[in-house]
Amino acid sequence: MGPPSSIMPKFIFPRRLQVVAFSLFLTVPFCSQTQMLARPGWAGSGMNAAPWWKHAVIYRADPRTFGGLRGIAEHLDYIRSVGVDAVLLTSLGSDVKQPIDAAAGTMDDFEEIVRRASQQSIRVLVELDPQQDLSSWTRMWLVHGAAGFYVPGANAEQLATVRKAAGGLGGQRIVIGDTDAVGAQSRGGDGPQMLVDRSAGTQEKFVASMVRPALEASQPFADRSSLLLLSDGPKLKRSMSRYGGGAQDVAVAKELAALLLTTRAGAMLYSGQELGLGDAAKEISFAVPQKKGDQPAPLSVAAENASQDSLLSWYRQLSALSHSNRTMSSGAITVLNHDDQNVLAWVRRPAAASLANPPIVVVENLSDQAVTVSLKADMQRLHLRGSFLRTVLRSDNGMGAMHLDGMTLAPHVVFIGELKY
Repeated sequence: MGPPSSIMPKFIFPRRLQVVAFSLFLTVPFCSQTQMLARPGWAGSGMNAAPWWKHAVIYRADPRTFGGLRGIAEHLDYIRSVGVDAVLLTSLGSDVKQPIDAAAGTMDDFEEIVRRASQQSIRVLVELDPQQDLSSWTRMWLVHGAAGFYVPGANAEQLATVRKAAGGLGGQRIVIGDTDAVGAQSRGGDGPQMLVDRSAGTQEKFVASMVRPALEASQPFADRSSLLLLSDGPKLKRSMSRYGGGAQDVAVAKELAALLLTTRAGAMLYSGQELGLGDAAKEISFAVPQKKGDQPAPLSVAAENASQDSLLSWYRQLSALSHSNRTMSSGAITVLNHDDQNVLAWVRRPAAASLANPPIVVVENLSDQAVTVSLKADMQRLHLRGSFLRTVLRSDNGMGAMHLDGMTLAPHVVFIGELKY
């Protein structure tokens, strides 16, 4: 945490610049309208009452991992392929005279991202520093087409300032805060629409006894507002480096991905985690082999595109499932306790479960050994009818249904199945 705001020097827009920015805000909202009306009828377009951010997948893009903002603009097709609803631009700059660091790019690059993203129905969000003059910075970014803001570490009053400034334009401008910074203060008409919770995805060890309680504790926030689970970020050690170091690195990363993308919450992904990049990696590699027979570089987009078993492919499958299956996008969640076997499991339940609209069960074996787990008693306790799970998605190459009274999972395998009888 930095020093208290009372002793931090604040960035203050000159009076003249504030007037100019506000005038532009009122008279030239072209880019902002582009973001609002990219696809008539889409959620949050201003022509549809449904909030677009409910159960959203947000991709937090650091310009440095793409070689600058121009690289992000050029690779929006790739970002969209991960299955995201919005791109959050981070590490842009903090100087009011030059809002974007020269190494990251220019405002023209930013507006090009907005233009291209709008064509692909992707919102563009901007990360703000809570020590900035938030009202002025919010207005400035709105003029250039931002569809919302994430203010990490901001308190409830600061978030209310951003929410008020962002509410001046039509459409649904999103404001995102942190659960650990605002907590219960966040609720209300002037609070953030979304909250980021990093507790489940950043535990010291990725074991059921530590992750399950954190996941359970986060779900009340998901019920009251739109929650985003997070495991990686600019100031965090990458999860691949944090939990990796063994032969099962990719398998563990797939378990973490399922945690982020199959609960009641949405997810905030950090650029490169979908490829399994560790702390040593500086940029995403989009290089392709130049000669016939050459193999793409490990962890490059080309290498992971070529493998159906890659981590990138898994992220795409999970995002597609969370967007296309109503139970996964809006169903209630019950987290099950199988800590004694180092198994993480939860049930997603539709409002009215039936044979045609069954609950979905997610089971993860977080241990290095195969385990046989019974979920029969759990289903009986929840008054859910069923005797087996029909495969929806699994992280290994296994086949066939899983019986509730004895399902065997190989080490670090994720199984997602529909409850059937």
